[in-house]
Amino acid sequence: MPDRTMYAIALLLVSMPFLSHAAYEISGTLNMKGDWQHQIYLATIDRLDDYYDANADFIINVATVAENGDFIIRGDNLPQKSQFYRLYLIKEEHSEFNACLYVGGEEHNFIHLLLNNDSQLRITADDNTYAPFGDYVIEGDQENSLMKSLGLLVYPSYQFYEIKFPSELRFSQDKLNRDLFDFADTCSSSLVSLAAINNTDYVNYYDAHKIEYQQVGARLRQDWPDHQYTIDYNRKMRYYDSDESETAVVFQYLSGVLSGLLLLSLWYISHLKKQLSTQPSPEKESRIIDLLTPQEIKILDLITEGHSNKEIANQLFIEVSTVKSHINKLYTKLGVTNRKEAIVAGQNRQLTRY
Repeated sequence: MPDRTMYAIALLLVSMPFLSHAAYEISGTLNMKGDWQHQIYLATIDRLDDYYDANADFIINVATVAENGDFIIRGDNLPQKSQFYRLYLIKEEHSEFNACLYVGGEEHNFIHLLLNNDSQLRITADDNTYAPFGDYVIEGDQENSLMKSLGLLVYPSYQFYEIKFPSELRFSQDKLNRDLFDFADTCSSSLVSLAAINNTDYVNYYDAHKIEYQQVGARLRQDWPDHQYTIDYNRKMRYYDSDESETAVVFQYLSGVLSGLLLLSLWYISHLKKQLSTQPSPEKESRIIDLLTPQEIKILDLITEGHSNKEIANQLFIEVSTVKSHINKLYTKLGVTNRKEAIVAGQNRQLTRY
């Protein structure tokens, strides 16, 4: 009996370091057949709107990838509450950026994961494929298996630019969104369900699928009432549901007030622009850009980067006609008349940000 007691105490002492300090670990083997850096990056996604944003400021861990593709990335700096993260590689030619994302085919260089500080995952790419994460197998938990299934559903949608006819594009977008709604409805994880619904086109599908959007919100409020994603999602729902106020009278009154303020703002912008030089200072330009909506700011940034309307539509999962509508509105707000002048405004905005 004493021997057994001593053995149990010894085992407990050996186990205590592991029990007292949680740490995550992601290991595996990737395809390194292209011109990829031999480093792997883990980036946090703290807000829903950052799901596809690539920014070096989001990187929280980096590890070396061996010549054969083996890697281990570990740490203890994640919150216990699960959230989305991005695991990715970048090209050698873009090593100074540390935030590039490539989507589709042989260039696909990232996956999304659901992690917390206890996560233990292993990822193995199929060496018969070429992309770094090509047809990967993931071991560790069911939620990340669901994230892989979602990825297989979403990523082919980035190939819309290869579709030749507008009707074919529309049918493909309709099918993708139907599949995403079905996936969200049947998914056992509320966070993975959120990831699916977050990939839908809110602008074009919210009115027709309001019940589905509301159901996801209800699940989040039940499962993750204090999560930042729940707060972000509820705010987004209020935005897209803003045309349904408690009473039509109040709504019409507020609409009239807002319309008046908008007209006054547009007049002020026009008056201000007359006083500005043709090359306004970044400080003055930033005050005007503050009037843009988050979607208009995204489109302005993409215009400044040289993207066409079609490329912008593909990146934001919206119609080209919707892109044109947003561009017309931001032209009016900025007081510009063409894309060249809008690019100058966008460059001035970037100057004020850094």
